[in-house]
Amino acid sequence: MIDPRTTRLVRAAGLRAFQRAIFDCLPSDPAAAAMCAVLVPSRSAADELRRSLIRLAVEQGTSRAAAQAKADVLLVTRDEFYEALRTRLPERPEALSPFDREVLLRRAARTAHVAGAVPPFNLRPGLIREILALYDELRRHHRTVADFERLIAGTLEPVADTDRGAARLLDQTRFLAATFEAFEQTTGTAIDEHRVRAMALVSASPLFRKVVVTVADQAADAHGLWTADFDLLTRMPGLASIDVVATDALLDAGYHQRLHDSLLPGIEDTRLPAPAAPLPVLLVPDADVKSASYAEARPFVCRDREEELAEFARLAGAARLRGADVSRMAIVFQRPLPYLYLARQVFADARLPYQALDSLPLAAEPFAAAVDLLFSSIAAGFTRAALLELLRSPHFTFGEDAQAMTSADVHALDRRLVKEKYLGGLERLRAIAPASVVSAAEALQAAADAPTAPEQIDGILNFIAAHERVPDPRDAWYERHMRARGAVLSALAMLRRAHAQQDPERLSISELSGAVRRWIDGQTFSPRTGDTGVLLLDASAAPYADVDELRLVGLVESDWPERRARSIFYPHSLLAPLGWPNDQDRLSASRTRFQDLLRLPRRRVSLSTFTLEDDAIVSASPLLEDVGAVGLPIERLVLADAAAGPLLVHEALMRSAASAPLGDGPARDWLSLRLARTFDAPRFRGMTGPRGPAVYAVSKVERYLECPFKYFAAHVLRLPEERDEEAWMTPQERGHFVHEVFEEFFSEWQGSGRGAITTTNVGEALALFDQVALRRLDALPEGDRALERTLLLGSAAAAGFGERAFAFEIEDDIPVVERLLEFELEGRFTFTGPDGPREIALRSKSDRIDMLADGTLRIVDYKIGRAPEKKRSLQLPVYGACATQALDGRHGQRWTVGRAGYIAFREKTPFVEMQNPAKSIAEGEVRLVEAIDAIERGAFPVRPDEPFLCNWCPYPGVCRKDYVGDEFES
Repeated sequence: MIDPRTTRLVRAAGLRAFQRAIFDCLPSDPAAAAMCAVLVPSRSAADELRRSLIRLAVEQGTSRAAAQAKADVLLVTRDEFYEALRTRLPERPEALSPFDREVLLRRAARTAHVAGAVPPFNLRPGLIREILALYDELRRHHRTVADFERLIAGTLEPVADTDRGAARLLDQTRFLAATFEAFEQTTGTAIDEHRVRAMALVSASPLFRKVVVTVADQAADAHGLWTADFDLLTRMPGLASIDVVATDALLDAGYHQRLHDSLLPGIEDTRLPAPAAPLPVLLVPDADVKSASYAEARPFVCRDREEELAEFARLAGAARLRGADVSRMAIVFQRPLPYLYLARQVFADARLPYQALDSLPLAAEPFAAAVDLLFSSIAAGFTRAALLELLRSPHFTFGEDAQAMTSADVHALDRRLVKEKYLGGLERLRAIAPASVVSAAEALQAAADAPTAPEQIDGILNFIAAHERVPDPRDAWYERHMRARGAVLSALAMLRRAHAQQDPERLSISELSGAVRRWIDGQTFSPRTGDTGVLLLDASAAPYADVDELRLVGLVESDWPERRARSIFYPHSLLAPLGWPNDQDRLSASRTRFQDLLRLPRRRVSLSTFTLEDDAIVSASPLLEDVGAVGLPIERLVLADAAAGPLLVHEALMRSAASAPLGDGPARDWLSLRLARTFDAPRFRGMTGPRGPAVYAVSKVERYLECPFKYFAAHVLRLPEERDEEAWMTPQERGHFVHEVFEEFFSEWQGSGRGAITTTNVGEALALFDQVALRRLDALPEGDRALERTLLLGSAAAAGFGERAFAFEIEDDIPVVERLLEFELEGRFTFTGPDGPREIALRSKSDRIDMLADGTLRIVDYKIGRAPEKKRSLQLPVYGACATQALDGRHGQRWTVGRAGYIAFREKTPFVEMQNPAKSIAEGEVRLVEAIDAIERGAFPVRPDEPFLCNWCPYPGVCRKDYVGDEFES
């Protein structure tokens, strides 16, 4: 039996009348108010409605008791309404947590699979949540699992034999139906919203006497009520009164017809008396009105979302200087992020207070990201990148307090992992890393390998407890950190409890991390920021706010109208018979809600759009086309007013505005320092001051010719090179390896009494080279061996290093008196520079110097890559100059350089020869003296010899690239 009840549709002309109608619908008696619930779309909407109710009570002179009753009425979202129903049920049954429901559905899916309903897809962890969402939508549309299978299977079966897509959907439908049935049979005594609905319909005692519905249905609003919710309201025992409050525009968009036809048949239309509200004016930018149509001039067009907030902050700041109350101003957005993040910086820069009920994602909290590092490390097998991210996290500590790893320790470990070519795995890590790191990795791996899901989660929780670094309570972020920490640890504990009670079967690391990540991704914080200043509201909360001035921001195609999430399982054509609404209804409602918002403020409204999102061009919202239909009077922004606002801090710093009101603090100190110094000083262009003479390495001076700043970073600052992790030999390592192979080969070749390599003995030379190379290759890690073997010994496609190195020597056919391998040229040598002879202390090592029977020297240098450009090549000329001085008198004669060149293994020719040795040596001496003079002057500008080399520079993080390409060209 259905109790008699009054069902009214309360129409409101606009949003201010909408708020007044809600106020009038609320009971004034405290006892009646305690049995009344008001359904709102979100918690921020509830907060704004409560403020508006208090203001209306003051304006109408309501008695204190009645005003208090209206202010204390239960303002709840749809989910909170169901929770309130559960707690008011006489049995007060236990609720299933979201984790319980996902675990149960995963078990139900396995049960369905075992029973023969094979899914036509891999049941990945992310799909569990989507299947659960489909089930909830089905039940909220007041449909049963039998309805689902009958309607969809009935559509697909006639064509499944000839259509593979239909056959696949049919298999999917049977699997989902079997899963849903198994799920409904495994909930036990705990209940979810669907069971709450069923129990509320048979409750012996009234749960609520009055419900005021201020949201639309799902066809019009993503926050609205479903068909099953309206059915509950019409049949719930003890509910005497239902008031549905809506604006005329929303009702005319189709909501009125749906209410009368199916949702609440027989509902009584009424309109409560309310004074007519004057329309606000529409503020438009003045500069564009003369040259553009009104439709194009109405929105303020900004570069990006940050500039939108800055633009409004300037106007609000100017209004504040004129005495306006900025607490009566509001910014409305469709998506809270990134506006809530940007507001912290922009409004702080503008020194403008603001208030918001922040709906910030839990996933963006640092502690949530830190916990995610644990799962990433396990899933990646403790690769270098994943391991270092974990070790560098400020939320964890590794090692005993007195010996905890520092950032320097982590950096040293990083360098060692690179050197050892560590690619992951506990076995290799045990041989490389310190004990604290190994024990941490073993603890995480033990958690992943635990035999049951509860034990796996216990392992993660124990790891966090053992290694967590809690911030100091005096830190400004302490409270927020602890709130996020509590939410994440609570989620892990609830997930453990759900698996312990429902399904203890062991999870893969992807399933475990996926469950935690999906829960974190779906949670938000709702802390209130500030209690005065500009209001920041989302579009669902704005209709409940009472403001004088409103700015709608983010009016781009992707945000306004709000996009509806589509089913990943079925097209709309298959879901429509089950009650799924069409997009046209949602679009029509979005347009009317937008137009209602334009009429909301008491005094003025303005619109803002932007052109760039992540450096991509975006289109303006199509809702802007409807602005003219609202009929608002136009007010043009006076340019003087727009410029009257105070400078934002970053603008003052950019303009070097010494008189800007920055107050006392870091910004003022920075600006004072900036104005006190000039960047015209030589030190800002790479001049460090004179340096004393030193012992120079030729290769390092050659690096100076490549780029003076690269020399400065490497050999003056002694910064470590920024290198990527490589699974094989680096060029430097390969160079050392090849030098060692050739040194050993020529030592054995020379030691056996053989001299020059000729056509008659080249076969012997190649055989010996192969033996030496194979011995050296056997000592390499297995991962390096195959590639280096191909490079040294060659293949069918290309000659090896040995064959190329011997080819040029055969051409000379001159007996070799002595080979000097890895010959050190160290001491003071005389070089002729632009100003004449000069002694320079050098320390260098020539790869090979052949002393030939004709009294000449043949200087050979090995290059794994290409030969260096002549204009920056120093090694061969300097080696030649030094060798003639160091070897003078050896074997009883004077020596001259007869031939010199590079065996460069990536060049087309085997031997890249230095032409005209005498002239090349003289030119090389001049280059050497000039480079050393510049080093000793302290001249280290950013001046790469070839700008493209900057792409491979090992010091990009410290290079002043702002004038690369300008100065060195001039």
